[in-house]
Amino acid sequence: MKLQFPTLASSLLLMALTGAASAATLPDCDNAGILSRVNNQLAIAEANVVKSGDPVTSMDHIRHARTQDQSEPFFARRFCQATGYTDLGHKASIYYLIEAKAGFAGYGYNVEACILGRDPWRVYGAYCRTLR
Repeated sequence: MKLQFPTLASSLLLMALTGAASAATLPDCDNAGILSRVNNQLAIAEANVVKSGDPVTSMDHIRHARTQDQSEPFFARRFCQATGYTDLGHKASIYYLIEAKAGFAGYGYNVEACILGRDPWRVYGAYCRTLR
C-alpha cells in the first residue's frame, strides 16, 4: 500500500490553517470584553490620529451585521455595528470586526474598529468598507 503523502500533507496543512475556529466560537458583538477592546481602539485612534476633540463616549444599538465562516478565507469573522454618541452629543456609526485566530501568535481573536467619517488615512477603506 502506497502512502499518498502529498495529499495527506496538504490535508493536514489545511486543517492546521483553518483549525476548529468557526463563527459560533467567536464572542458576541455585545460581549463586555469585545466592547472594551473597541472602546480602547477608538480612544487610541482619537488621541493619536483623528484628534477631533469630540471622542465617542458611549455605544448602543449593538448588532450583528454578518458572519464569515472559516472556509472563506480560512478565519472565522463576525462583523458588528453600533451607534456611538460623542462627548458633544453627536451620533456616529461604528463598525467593528471580531476575527478568530488573529491574536498573539495566532491564538485568541483580534478586534478592529472604525468610526464612519473618522478614518482620515482610510486604513479600513472608504467609509470603513472592510469592516462592514
